[in-house]
Amino acid sequence: MRALHEWFATPAGQDLAERESRLLTRRLAGLYARRVLQIGAYGGGVSPAVFGNVRQWVMDDLPGGPIDLEADSRVIPLASSSVDVVILIHQLEFSGAPHQIIRESARVLAPEGHLMVLGFNPYSLWGLRRVMSSNARTPPWSGRYLAARRVADWMMLLGMVPRRPEGLAALPPPLSRWWLQRHPDTNHRREALGAGLNWMGGVNLVIGQKRVNGSVDAPRQWRRRFEIIPGGLTQAGAGATRNRRESWHDAG
Repeated sequence: MRALHEWFATPAGQDLAERESRLLTRRLAGLYARRVLQIGAYGGGVSPAVFGNVRQWVMDDLPGGPIDLEADSRVIPLASSSVDVVILIHQLEFSGAPHQIIRESARVLAPEGHLMVLGFNPYSLWGLRRVMSSNARTPPWSGRYLAARRVADWMMLLGMVPRRPEGLAALPPPLSRWWLQRHPDTNHRREALGAGLNWMGGVNLVIGQKRVNGSVDAPRQWRRRFEIIPGGLTQAGAGATRNRRESWHDAG
């Protein structure tokens, strides 16, 4: 994932990160989200803005940067049913076990919580650029792009209800740069292009809601829990290795 972080530090990567962040911000505004866990850091301080009584943590598997937890996304060191929203930033297409990441994300979600998955779309100009690229071994072209339908199927297998996917960034670099050079005052039209050609968006956002039998009327004691699994942040290995020493028990 280090190479992907380096790509997000480029002008093209920063542009995409900011556009994804704006989309996430709009969608978060309509969700119950007192505790938000973002898995995957953009770098450069870019993250979805949230408002109100919200606590947000960023988890990544690389040290340094503005992160709160250093951990492997396949082994999230948090208690089950402890967060309201989990955001996966291009985690699935660059992992050898994407289904395990989905499973872990569903585990830490509270009943009625939401999983938000951002991933590159294989059926887009980005996907075509990936197939034709001479540097397909470097991010973002080196990932195993997953269709939104496949991600939604994994969600449903875990008892989640997915929404219709949303597309973003129909034009890959350098086409996106070419558009802005020729039409410098039409960035909003570029965004509208990705939304209008939803199925062709270079990036898909898939949102699923965790449904549990009786969850609508279930007690909400889980909203008071945001606990680290015992030993999860101190044991070496695939799990987390660092904590910013904050009192997670009082996070709310």
